Amino acid sequence: MEKVRFSEFSALLIMIMALTLTFCVNAQVINEHYIITFNDTVRTPAVEASNMARANGFNVGHVYSFALKGFSARIPDAALSALQRNPRIASIEPDILMQAFAQTTPTGVARINANNVGISEVNVDIAIIDSGIDIDHPDLNVVGGVRFYSRFGMLPRQDSNYDDDNGHGTHVAGSAAAKNNDFGVVGVAPGARLWAIKVLDKNGSGYLSDIIAGIDWITANANIIEVANMSLGGLGLSNAYRTAIANSVAAGIVYVAAAGNASMDIYGNDGVFNSVSDVIPAAYPEVMTISAMADSDGLPGGLGLPTAYGSYPDDSFALFSNYSKSVVANNPVNSPGKAIDLIMPGVSIYSTVPGGGYGTGSGTSMASPHAAGLAALYIAQNGRAYNAAQVYAIRQALIDSGMDQASEKRLAHPDTELDIYPENLGWAEPGEIPEDEKMHVASIDMSGKSSILKRWAASATIQVVDANNAPVGNALLYGAWSGAYNSNVSGNTNSNGLVT
Repeated sequence: MEKVRFSEFSALLIMIMALTLTFCVNAQVINEHYIITFNDTVRTPAVEASNMARANGFNVGHVYSFALKGFSARIPDAALSALQRNPRIASIEPDILMQAFAQTTPTGVARINANNVGISEVNVDIAIIDSGIDIDHPDLNVVGGVRFYSRFGMLPRQDSNYDDDNGHGTHVAGSAAAKNNDFGVVGVAPGARLWAIKVLDKNGSGYLSDIIAGIDWITANANIIEVANMSLGGLGLSNAYRTAIANSVAAGIVYVAAAGNASMDIYGNDGVFNSVSDVIPAAYPEVMTISAMADSDGLPGGLGLPTAYGSYPDDSFALFSNYSKSVVANNPVNSPGKAIDLIMPGVSIYSTVPGGGYGTGSGTSMASPHAAGLAALYIAQNGRAYNAAQVYAIRQALIDSGMDQASEKRLAHPDTELDIYPENLGWAEPGEIPEDEKMHVASIDMSGKSSILKRWAASATIQVVDANNAPVGNALLYGAWSGAYNSNVSGNTNSNGLVT
C-alpha cells in the first residue's frame, strides 16, 4: 500500500495567560509558585538556589543552567520580600498554569512540495515540546525524551515518562517527521529522530516553569538537537521565557512556533511588541512563527472542495489563524509577513495519533510542525546552525525560497487574509544529501568482561565512514544499552572514525 503523502492535526493550542507580576484578568497564576532568574554574575545556579532556599526557608523546584540561569520554587510571602531585595536576582515572575484550548479539527506535505524532495530519511533531530509522543507508534522514530511536570502544592519533578497521554504531541510529531514506509502517513522530514519533551499533562495543561525546564534540557543537548517545535502559546509577558529561548537559539537550535488561533495580531490588540497582550512565544523575534492556510487537495489553484473543518475554500487563509501587521525594528529576518516567517497548511491535517493510529485536526499547531520539518530538510541538505546568526540564516533561506502570491502557488483566495502583509508559503526544494556528507556505520565491535566483584562490564566500539569508506571524525553517535541496566549513551568519533 502506497504511503499517504499528506498529514493532519488538531490545534490544541496551549494558553499561557499573563507571565509577569502584571497579568491579564484570566491568568491562572499559581499562588506562591515563582520563576527566578539570576544575574549573569551567578556561575553555579544549583548551588546559589540551594543556598537561597536554605537561608529563606523554601524548597527548590527546577534548576535552569543552560537556557537560563535560575530556578523555580514554591516561596511563601515572607521569604519573597527578602528575595526581591537580593542583588543576585534579576527577576521574579509568577508561575502560570497553562490550559489547552478546545481542539479545532490540519493538509500537508504535498501542498508544500515536500513529497518531491527525494530524501527518504532525514538525518536530523527534532524536539517536540508538547504533551509527549506515542513512543510505540510504528510510524514515528522516537529516540528519547524527558518529562517535566508540576502538581499544585508539590515541587516540580523530572522523569523519563514522556509517552503521550493527551494526543497533541503525537499529532505534531507525525506532521513533522512520520516515516516514509508502506503505511500510514509521511511527514515533511520523514524518519527524522524525534525527542519528546513532555511539559503538558493528559488534559493539555502545564506550567510555564516546566516549559522553561524543557528548553533548558534541549539547550543542554544542543550538540544533538537541531530543531524544536512549539505548538503552544498564549497571551502575556515573560522575560525569563524569552531569555531561555534566545539562549537556546544562540546554541544553534531553530525554534518554530505556532502563531495562534485567535484571529488576532501576534503583538496583541495594541500592535505593540513586549506588552501583556503579546501572543508568546510567537511574538518573540528569536522564533520562526507560522500562520495557517486551508488546503483540501494538496495542490495549488483552489480547485479542491471546501475543507472538512470550517468549510474553508481550498487554498485560502485559515480564518482562525493569527497574523502580523508590524514587526520590531531589530527583527533578525526580513519577511513580507512582518513578524510571521511563513504560512503552512493547517486545516484538516491527517497525522499520527496515540495507539498506532491516525486522525485529523486543524490549527496553527498543525501548521508549525510542517515548518519544523522544512527546517530539518534544509539542515539535512545544508548543515546545522551553531549560533544565533546561523539559525537566522536558515530562517531567512526558508523565507526566501517560499512561494509568494505572484508565484500562483500560494493562495487562490488572497482576499480571505486578515492583513495586507502576506507571508510566503513554505516550500520544500528538491534535492538530496550531498554525497560527501553521507556516512554510515562500518563496524560495531562488542566486548564484555567480568570484574573482581563478579559484575559484567560491556563496551561497544563503532567506526563511521563516508561514502568513499574513509573514516569520519567528530561524527556524533548515540544509542542505548538495555537489559539489566538501561542507559542512553553518546559520543563523538576520533580522527579514525572510532568511538567507544
